Amino acid sequence: MLYLLLSILCSTALITVFKLFPRFGVDTFGAIVINYFVCVLAGGLYNGQLFDLGAAYMPYAFILGIIFISCFYAVGLTVRLFGVTISSVLQKMSLLVSVPYAIIAFKEPAGSLKIIGLGLAFAAVLASNWPEKLAEGDSRKQERQQYLAQGGSLLLLWFFPIYSFSGSGLIEVLLQYVQQSILGGTEEESAAFTTAIFASAGLAGAVVYLYQLLRAKARWSWKNVGGGLALGIPNYFSIVFLLLAFNVWDKSVVLPINNISIVMATALLGLFFFRERLSKINYIGVLLAIFAILLMAYSQ
Repeated sequence: MLYLLLSILCSTALITVFKLFPRFGVDTFGAIVINYFVCVLAGGLYNGQLFDLGAAYMPYAFILGIIFISCFYAVGLTVRLFGVTISSVLQKMSLLVSVPYAIIAFKEPAGSLKIIGLGLAFAAVLASNWPEKLAEGDSRKQERQQYLAQGGSLLLLWFFPIYSFSGSGLIEVLLQYVQQSILGGTEEESAAFTTAIFASAGLAGAVVYLYQLLRAKARWSWKNVGGGLALGIPNYFSIVFLLLAFNVWDKSVVLPINNISIVMATALLGLFFFRERLSKINYIGVLLAIFAILLMAYSQ
């Protein structure tokens, strides 16, 4: 239970840090790249070693690293353009992908409550992402206008939340597979695998970021270093603690409890701390998400 609680706290902190980036003038992609090298450093300090390049998990770590940095960037922009609540709901509705996989691949039980929960989760994704009319002073509207004014694509504007959902699902599927089929189940190996993922993500991101700097498409700022530090610590441990929780409980139990807790925590933060206003249909989406995940958790 402790590992699951710690993973929830770290994941909630991640989304909150993303929301604060515009306020402090932090470049999202630059901070994400630095965050991954912070994760590698955290892994070395926590585990006493980095990772084994010849280990069986390395090909999966490389693939996950690419998905991690692209999905993390999409999540960061979704938080900025749509708010912490919508971003959290979409990211955590990855249950639509990861829970069916756990049921099929690992022969975990599937009852009527779990199936109904998956159906409600699909409706929650649609409702929470439904376009809403924002007030003129709403920071999300200002961020969207600024994004489009800087040459951003309207198609990409709506691609980011969709990819944050599908990418998160793919990450959870691959993590389940590696934890079940490749890793030995020890805390040290889980930590080393996590470090390898972040190293792959950091190297891939560094190549892109260096290109942006050389082409003057990005500017170096020490604020990005601060943002990377704020992201890196909770980012690393959110994955480590989630993998360790997989060793204790069924994956189709861990994921719903983990995700519903993060959705509820970020919804409260968005409402009371960041003063985000949701439309009625968005509220329905959040409630459907909570109810769906509770159903799937109760089905166990």
